[in-house]
This record gives sequence, structure tokens and C-alpha cells, in this order.
Amino acid sequence: MKDFVKKLAADYKPLLLTHFHHLHAHPELSFEEYETSAYIKKSLTELGIRVLEEFGGTSVVGLLDSGRPGPTIAFRADIDALPVQEETGLSYGSVTPGVMHACGHDSHTATLLSFAALLAGHPELGKGRVKFIFQCAEEKLPGGAKGLCENGVMDDVDAIYGLHCAAKKPLGEIVANIGPHSACIGVYEVTVHGKGGHGSSPHEAVNPVPVACLLAAAVNQLLAEKANPLEKAVFTVSYIRGGEYPNIIPADVTLGGNLRTFNNALTQTLFEQLKKTCEGICAAYGCTCDVTTIVGYPSTVNTEAETLLVRRAAEDMGYPWKTTEPKLGGEDFSYYLLEKPGSFFDIGMADPEHVEEAAPHHNCRFQLDERGLAIALEMELAVYLKAVEYRQ
Repeated sequence: MKDFVKKLAADYKPLLLTHFHHLHAHPELSFEEYETSAYIKKSLTELGIRVLEEFGGTSVVGLLDSGRPGPTIAFRADIDALPVQEETGLSYGSVTPGVMHACGHDSHTATLLSFAALLAGHPELGKGRVKFIFQCAEEKLPGGAKGLCENGVMDDVDAIYGLHCAAKKPLGEIVANIGPHSACIGVYEVTVHGKGGHGSSPHEAVNPVPVACLLAAAVNQLLAEKANPLEKAVFTVSYIRGGEYPNIIPADVTLGGNLRTFNNALTQTLFEQLKKTCEGICAAYGCTCDVTTIVGYPSTVNTEAETLLVRRAAEDMGYPWKTTEPKLGGEDFSYYLLEKPGSFFDIGMADPEHVEEAAPHHNCRFQLDERGLAIALEMELAVYLKAVEYRQ
């Protein structure tokens, strides 16, 4: 497989870099990827790949039907950029002030477009159907994946795969976990309502400040009481706002923070308990409260068979395979994995001689070693060939 895949992928390297340089130079923010979407549609149409129009928005879904029996395998790339002013000095740097592909979504999109071109150019490789999902707004809640799934993008899919460039991992290192890859993210805010008054007459007011402090302490205790001690999770109070002057008791105080866990059910449990706890403490001290909770992306949980398939593909291609501690960051690839089996994996794209100096994701100096894009293309092809074989 190794020589076969490398030879095929090498033929598409010029196209891969053309896509990458164009996309990097023309970044667009989440839910505003109009030109990017048009570029993807034009590229797919020129390849003879059908663009599915039923999903709308700035996401683009392409379908390549081989005409032969086989599974439907999906691959996903995210297409949005970040509100960051680029400072890389690259010849193909962003031409849009204050917007930059500082997380590598341009590399994901360029790779998937090139993979689509490769399969369209080699119909003998195809069995069943391939669905190319170019998803908007990974960086901004509620994310693009949620809407696509609600509109049925996964209904006919047998398995899905996605990759993410890793700017702080050595070139060619393939990283994935069976089970949790990233965390479920939730945010909350509690507004405590008391009765304002003069600082000299606290008995004539209902001071929400000490009540908010009690709530903050109680939130820190919830995780210890409701989560399995062996689970990794954080439940943070990040801010308390209320009051401005020493002689004025404010009427309202607001506090809030975030929750991160690999257990999607635990998120709901903790948020339900948060509401009960806040309402109970406030009532005990003569206050009321409004509790707002938002569940962001669920935990991304890779299935075993599909992740082992990615591992075999990496090993066949001669790339080192590693597992890692799951990240408490969020990723809306999770929505696809709630629907069907699949795997989300990282590909190291740092110059191996300068890994420590590499800028992290979301940094204004974020930059990838372009050799990593060819590796990503090889991996998508290798994973596809193994996925078709596995699903036959």
C-alpha cells in the first residue's frame, strides 16, 4: 500500500499547495465563509462531483458515487478562520485584515479537496459512495456540524473520518485515542437578584454579594459530589461581577464559568444540580436567581474499530502512531460521532527540528510545515482504502 498511495498522492501535491495557498490567503470567519464555500463548490463541480444543495448555509457537501456496491464513507474538513491578525510573513499570508487561518482549517480543506480530485481522477479506486463534508463554523457555537446532522447529513453514512493538523507535534506523527478525544463543553451564568440599598443600612437591603460568594463555593463542591473521582472534569467559576462603590449594596450580582468533561451525561447532571443548588441557596437568603446554561460541543468519542483502522493505515504508511491524553478543548466533530462510528485523528505538521519553537494554534504566528499536507492526503487515501475493505 505504501508505495501505491505515495505515488498517487504525489501527483496531486501541486493542486494541494494551490488550494492551501489560496485558502490561507482568503480566510473567512465562522458562518461567513461565502467565498470559501463558492471556491469549494466550483472545485467540486469541475471534478464532476455532485454538490448536495439541501444542506444550505456556508457548509458544502459533495457526493461521489462509484456506481459499484459498497459503503458510504464520509470525510470532514472544517473551513472557517479566526479573528486574528496574521504575523507570519508568509508570501501567501492573509489579505483580510484581522482574520487568519490560525488553526489550520485551510490545510484540512485543501487536503479534502485534493482527495476528492484524486478519487474523481481514479474511479477504479471507488466502491460505494464518498461524502465530502466541508463544514462551516467549527470555531463558533453552535458550530456547523450540529445543523448538518440535524438536516440528515449522516443518515446514509456508514463511517466518518476527520483529521486535524497539529502544529506542535513532529511531522508525520499520527495521534488518536480509542474513546474520548476532546471534551464536552458547557458554560453557565447565574444572576443573583437581591435588593439594593445604602451600605450603612444592610438590614433594609438584601445583599446579593455574599450570596454569590456562597454560590461560588457551592459550585466548586458540585464536581466532587456528582462526578466519579476517576473521571477527568473541571467545573470553574471564572468571574463574579457586581457592585461598584463601598457604600452601595447592589441589586444584582452575576457569576459564571465553564464545565468540561469527557462524559456527556455528566454535563446534564451537573447543570441540573447547579440550578437546584443556586435556587435553594438564594431562597435561603431572601434572593432569587436566573440560571443560564449552554451545552457547547459534546465530547468527541472515537469508536474502536475505526480508530484501529486509522492506526493500521498509519503503520502501513510508515508513520509513527501515538495515543495521548484526551484534550479538554472542544471539537464539533463530536456531533457526527453521536450518529455513526468514526475516528478523529491528529497529524503532526511541525518541522521536527523546531517543534519547541513552533507557534501554537490560534496564535498570530501559527504556521505549518507544508510537507505535512502531503502526509494528510496520503492518510485520507490510506484510511479510505482500508475503510472500504473493512465495510465490504
